[in-house]
Amino acid sequence: MHVGSLIASGCDCEIFEAGPGRVVRRARDGRSLEREAAVMRHARRHGFPAPEVFDADGPDILMERVNGPSLMAEAVRVPERAPEHGRLLASLLRALARVQAPGWLQAAPGGPGNRLLHLDLHPANVLLTPDGPRVVDWANAARGAAGADVACTWLVLATAPLEASMDVWRSGMLAAFLAGVDTVAARRYLPAVADRRRAEEHLSAAEKAEISAFLARSPFPDEQAGA
Repeated sequence: MHVGSLIASGCDCEIFEAGPGRVVRRARDGRSLEREAAVMRHARRHGFPAPEVFDADGPDILMERVNGPSLMAEAVRVPERAPEHGRLLASLLRALARVQAPGWLQAAPGGPGNRLLHLDLHPANVLLTPDGPRVVDWANAARGAAGADVACTWLVLATAPLEASMDVWRSGMLAAFLAGVDTVAARRYLPAVADRRRAEEHLSAAEKAEISAFLARSPFPDEQAGA
């Protein structure tokens, strides 16, 4: 695809100008993003606020340009809105739990299920637009139980490294988030999603240690209760 100037760059993908209201998301490693584009189209067709996809070709997705700050950037700007931010994340996961996954999507680790899972729905992947939130970065999407998605967000909110000044925001947002989701269903998936997250190459040793500490202090149901 023809692209214009680079407007954003992450560890996995780059975003380029592609005409009025459009951008190209390009995989840095050249892998195909066509599956990710198909997932976004599926989510959007079922009423979930994913960006609109216009085309996909190998490592490129031509999609709508989403204008607005991330929820994380908004948290830094107005940390006193932490409970509102937590409720928004919970409502997005409840909405996504109503979407059945396409049969061709790979299964998530940790147990069976037929719900569409994002598996990386955290404040940096929610963009706040004048028309409402948009959820981006569907690279980890899978098919499984909604509790696994809640567990992923729970783990990131509880363990992601933040400035000390954000500790009050973290605790306020996490409390509001947990009040709006099914923690009983999610808790059984925490060990599996923690193993998957600790296997990510970009995580530091300190972040992996924090995840292990979180698991150690979190009570889990026994196998019979979780069955």
